Amino acid sequence: MSIIKKYSDKLYLKQWGIGFLRGSLADIIRQKNTNLSFDWFTLDDKGVSKADPFVFKTPDGRVNILFEYVSTYHLDGRIALMVCNDQLEPVMEKMMLDTRDHLSYPYVYQENGQIYVFPENAFGGSLCCYEFDTEKREFRNRRVIIDQPLLDSTIVRHEGKYWLFATRLGDGFNSDLHIFYADNLFGPYTEHKANPVKSDLNGSRPAGNLIDVDGQLYRPSQNCRNYYGESITINRIKTLTTEAFEE
Repeated sequence: MSIIKKYSDKLYLKQWGIGFLRGSLADIIRQKNTNLSFDWFTLDDKGVSKADPFVFKTPDGRVNILFEYVSTYHLDGRIALMVCNDQLEPVMEKMMLDTRDHLSYPYVYQENGQIYVFPENAFGGSLCCYEFDTEKREFRNRRVIIDQPLLDSTIVRHEGKYWLFATRLGDGFNSDLHIFYADNLFGPYTEHKANPVKSDLNGSRPAGNLIDVDGQLYRPSQNCRNYYGESITINRIKTLTTEAFEE
């Protein structure tokens, strides 16, 4: 940790917030443009942070955001939902899930008209999946996917298999990337033979959906070299098989 970061943490209150970027992720990747402008939602309570947003639309056309709702002073993450109108203004917010463990990173995966959510629950010891009821806007049908304390689990379907990227609670939780794969979204998942496939504080821990641009797969990740969540690094995946991984 840098000396500036060490003392700024003592002088300032840190809050995570949610913002919108209006534009094309593909164009950002093609142009490597980092001169970005965000529209930020207002944080009315200094004691609350909102982080790890995942955005999706429901059949009623509304934009939904699942996110981590966490006290600024305590490690008490819960999963909340924000519903927005056409102008991306919040019109409703509700608490969705509280397991009394620290929940975060409610990864959203859509398949066959269904919306599935995989909240991080590393302190609870396992990764679970919930179905999102689009009418009631509730979670249902909980399933255990992997009985391991995984962080920021992110899934992509590639060449007929489901690939799950995550780090693991413990040593290397910000630096050691692990991959699991399966023939079915709900598993069983097999560990990649090369795990951890990557060890680097910059570019390992997942930071959102994988993106296909011009036939190439790109993986957003966190840069944690100086501190957690310092910035995002986007990696281009060169090789992804059950035997090898390179990006």
